[in-house]
Amino acid sequence: MRVDCDVHIGYDSIAALAPYLPPGSRELLTHSATHGFTVPGYPWQHPTGWIRKDTYQQVGSAKGLTPGFTLEQLRQHLLDRYAIDRAIVIPDEPAGYSVLPNTALAADLCTAYNDWLVDHWLVREPKLAATAVVPAQHPQAAAAEIRRLAGRPEFAGVFLPGAARVPYGNPIHDPIWEAADETGMPVVIHVHYEGVGIAGALTGAGHPDFYMEYHALVGASLLGHLASILCHGVFERFPRVRVMLMEGGLAMYAGLLWRLDANWRSCRSEAPSCVRPPSEYIWDHVRFTTQPLENPGDADALRATLMPLHPEHTLCFASDYPHWDFDEPNLTLRELPADWRDPIMGANAAEFYGLELPAGSLT
Repeated sequence: MRVDCDVHIGYDSIAALAPYLPPGSRELLTHSATHGFTVPGYPWQHPTGWIRKDTYQQVGSAKGLTPGFTLEQLRQHLLDRYAIDRAIVIPDEPAGYSVLPNTALAADLCTAYNDWLVDHWLVREPKLAATAVVPAQHPQAAAAEIRRLAGRPEFAGVFLPGAARVPYGNPIHDPIWEAADETGMPVVIHVHYEGVGIAGALTGAGHPDFYMEYHALVGASLLGHLASILCHGVFERFPRVRVMLMEGGLAMYAGLLWRLDANWRSCRSEAPSCVRPPSEYIWDHVRFTTQPLENPGDADALRATLMPLHPEHTLCFASDYPHWDFDEPNLTLRELPADWRDPIMGANAAEFYGLELPAGSLT
């Protein structure tokens, strides 16, 4: 079985959501600012473009962050070309709803996008399963959206962006974890919109100046969320919760877990909900994605670097289609040790999301 855990699907314009919004939010979408509502964008711009030029019409296309593409293009470029059995849909611009200061509008936009995605994509392609976009800055509304979509076959999990006002382990987010625990829906935290809107700066040093800095440092948000989740004992208090960390790199996690375990042994009285060494929760509750896979130019060095994460059990393939740094599945597999390839390409993700194996698929 082949599972791609990170496929981004967007719209040509946020105006596509207007029919799915209640009257007040529809009014804001249509008449805000000068030309209608826009989601705040990154202060960094990729020097040659965010996404592959062959995925959209460059002439006359919308000028949003990620112009939309067609289902036929997705099948041609990814699903059929690489024999992908299931693809997990991750948002692009809708990830930015969680950095809006207007929490009521953010909640309405999340619901509208989820419903739009069902109508325009998910019912048309059974290989697709989405992560439900929820307003992270409004945990009660996020929990309600999780419960609304739980059990629907179109949705495999819940999406949270790396951008946040407060790290996700903080008790302010407990309604989200409670809903995820209750419904059994796994949660994906994907780097997105750090340093934008109400979210904090990407690093403690402030904002990087260049995109290349941003792209190298963006995993800092995931380190912060993981440390917070572990130290606040989220997995003790909500034992059915599962978390996947996406697109922040991999090598950094081993060092974080070593340091957390060392600090836990001497400081655990201040975090009583974390009753075990933090790293022990990883194997049962946390998964990581391959993209962007570090490339030291030495297969032995890569294996040694990733071994502390037990990648044969915790690592899942992600292509990041259609972004500029798309990872071609067969090339990624060739960079990994042979004994890791089958579980990373499909079995680990299928277990995490509870995906059924299509008839005749390899495990």
